[in-house]
Amino acid sequence: MHICEFKGGVYIVKSAKRVFDILNLLESRSLPLSEKEISNELGIPGSSLFNLLKTMVESRYIRKDYQNKYLLGSKLITLGNRAREDLDLYNESLTYIKRLSDELNETIFLAYPHGNEMIYLTKIDSNRSIRTAAQPGVNKPIYSTGLGKACLFMYDLKVLDKMFKNIVFQKLTTNTVKNYSELKKQLKTFKNQGYSVDDEENEIGLYCVASPILNDKGKVLGAISCAGPKERIQNNKIIPQKIKQNAYFISRAMGLTKNGVEIK
Repeated sequence: MHICEFKGGVYIVKSAKRVFDILNLLESRSLPLSEKEISNELGIPGSSLFNLLKTMVESRYIRKDYQNKYLLGSKLITLGNRAREDLDLYNESLTYIKRLSDELNETIFLAYPHGNEMIYLTKIDSNRSIRTAAQPGVNKPIYSTGLGKACLFMYDLKVLDKMFKNIVFQKLTTNTVKNYSELKKQLKTFKNQGYSVDDEENEIGLYCVASPILNDKGKVLGAISCAGPKERIQNNKIIPQKIKQNAYFISRAMGLTKNGVEIK
């Protein structure tokens, strides 16, 4: 059994290289992968891969979704807190979301899509913030969050059809969107108004308004949202416009121009 191989003047530890190969593969794909797909892509025997994946899941470097497929884990967010300071999206967004929280006196979130989930990058609390499970590093289903829907309404319909072909919608609350057909109707409304809504779909009592952040090619990078008690958020009529406006400002900072991109 060869534990190491000599390459480029250095010894390469095979198991370590496989860990990095798995992480790089999952990062490169827009959807989670099954054990068989990972094995086929990387040429790792099933017997070796099983224990490797199990160890990586237990260490939280990767995780399984509800379809038993693999995606990057929350441990990478924890380790990346220092690196996050150099992340363009975070840096370009921070001034705007801090100012939004001050202006609205509500909780502001920044998140980005990965496969069929949203990864929360940061959260700016206000003195009226309510208790929520959404925290930096936490993953949430993309279809049940305002942040996720803000990203989804910018996706091409063919991409959405493929993405949700075999997705089973989890009922997180009584308000959670039930299926892809219902989701498509929501996304059409959201796209027309330029912002999405999470009406207690993830957590009872939590209402969110969100808009997408785009890059210079009009590709979705992430989204920002304002969250709080339903009645309070709905009664503050300036929230949707403020969220849309600041998502656009961040998009401009990320290189977006109006050329060829529809901006509400």
